[in-house]
Amino acid sequence: MPRARAGAVVETAGTLLLLAALAFEVAYHSLRTECALSLAAGVVFLAAAALNTEARRFWLAIISGISLLIAVTLLVHIVDNPLVNSLHLVPLTLISCAAALGHRSALRRHGLEREWSQARRDGEERERRRWARELHDDTLQELGAVQIVLASATAGNRPGAMEAAIGQARGLISNQITSLRHLITELRPAALDQLGLRPALEALCRSTSATFGIDAELRVGAHWGRFDAELGPEAQAHVYRIVQEAVTNAVKHANPTRIRVELGSDDHTLFTKVTDDGSGMTHPPAAAAICSPPRETASGGMGLAAMHERADLLNAHLTVHSAPQEGTSVTLRIPRHGKDTRDGRARDVIRGLLRRRTEAD
Repeated sequence: MPRARAGAVVETAGTLLLLAALAFEVAYHSLRTECALSLAAGVVFLAAAALNTEARRFWLAIISGISLLIAVTLLVHIVDNPLVNSLHLVPLTLISCAAALGHRSALRRHGLEREWSQARRDGEERERRRWARELHDDTLQELGAVQIVLASATAGNRPGAMEAAIGQARGLISNQITSLRHLITELRPAALDQLGLRPALEALCRSTSATFGIDAELRVGAHWGRFDAELGPEAQAHVYRIVQEAVTNAVKHANPTRIRVELGSDDHTLFTKVTDDGSGMTHPPAAAAICSPPRETASGGMGLAAMHERADLLNAHLTVHSAPQEGTSVTLRIPRHGKDTRDGRARDVIRGLLRRRTEAD
């Protein structure tokens, strides 16, 4: 942010210098003053280009080249020397380079957008295949079992068998209602869309406690309510999925009796932390391992790599601390004023998504 503010200040200074040169042209026709102001504006715009984001950089470089071109033209009029005309090559070269870089940047940006779209479509297709398998292997089979039970009881024409079959069918249907509710919650928790991140995490903790008998609790910092609006819907969904993955990993692999989910904030970051008192990890992941491309774990999931991938999408920092018999803590820190990801990090995430698609296929 300080760099962006400095770039805006320098850009404003260059604009004022260029406007001053125009004013001198209209009011005083002072060639020397106009030349000095245009030259200063060109240099200032060039400095602003170095401080600004890539999207604005080439436009500022072109404006700098135009300002310098004006300064050289005025200098030619002042000294009346044909040799000075060769100086026109300098700003013209700058303008050409800026235009070429801008074109290259636009092509790269369009390429990244295409890769993002492709990765998103591939992810959606994988999710569809996953839910199709879940519904086929679980729901359809149990509904088929209900049909067989009722058909057998009806064919026997025995009241006792019919009553037992109805009881068995009701139990199977009840199991499927619970299973489908879990699937719907995993697909997209309604509380996240309707109420926001905090209620969704509260519902996740309640569901974990009710389903697994674990003491799961959400703790919210005193100042969280002032800053949670800084997270957009997509960012909230990523945070929710990271917390959900951390809670699921704890339940499946650590046998905890207590899980704590914390939401908090400070001057620079919004953070969430998931801690448990389970068995911990025998071999805690190193930072390099967490940052490596996603690959399937023994449990069949993408695990920590997928969580870190989501953290990259938020331009956030994910840390995992664990020790045998001492539990595990997963902390996600999101910069409060750093919402844009750089092209390099975006490319790494896209490559990870595409690599995951290749491995899944």
